Amino acid sequence: ADAVEARQLFDLRAGSAFTRWMSLRYQPMFPELAAETLSYGPCQFPTLGFVVERFLRIQRFVPEAFWTIKAEIQKQGRAIPFGWRRGRLFDRLAVLALFELVVEQSPNGAMVVNVSEEPKSRWRPLPLNTVEMTKLAASKLHMSPQRCMQLAEELYQKGFISYPRTETDRFQATIDVRGLVQVQTSSTVWGAFAQTLLA
Repeated sequence: ADAVEARQLFDLRAGSAFTRWMSLRYQPMFPELAAETLSYGPCQFPTLGFVVERFLRIQRFVPEAFWTIKAEIQKQGRAIPFGWRRGRLFDRLAVLALFELVVEQSPNGAMVVNVSEEPKSRWRPLPLNTVEMTKLAASKLHMSPQRCMQLAEELYQKGFISYPRTETDRFQATIDVRGLVQVQTSSTVWGAFAQTLLA
């Protein structure tokens, strides 16, 4: 709790001081910023780095034409799509040659030559740090980093999540995690879930 409070105080003081300094320094230089406050926050820089990196990747991207083969079989009134394991090729003639082979064989129908199954495991997700949280929010939810942090702050204020503005994703070895979970077992809301974590 003391570490969280210290981080909050540091963020507030550093943010206030640098926001004032940047606003007073750059507003006279750029008239279009005269009515704007130039905000500074220690947590904004990792997010800014992510945004700039993504922008540069988009700028450097060179589109290249590719071709793929898609097949669809009608079976008992249902359309069954098939994808090409190769995915795509950048050589049009090679794809055309393969396509012609498929067309030549199509009157004979399709034959299943192999069926394979393999188990897949889904591991529990690791705790998120600020940068990973904003990346996931942008890629999966199409949410801006600012909106993501705003929602995380609201969830934190309501007591649903731990302090979001941290790069820590694990407990220190000296912390009694089981003891912390044990305290939660008395809750009428999530006590049963906390009990399953101790089992």
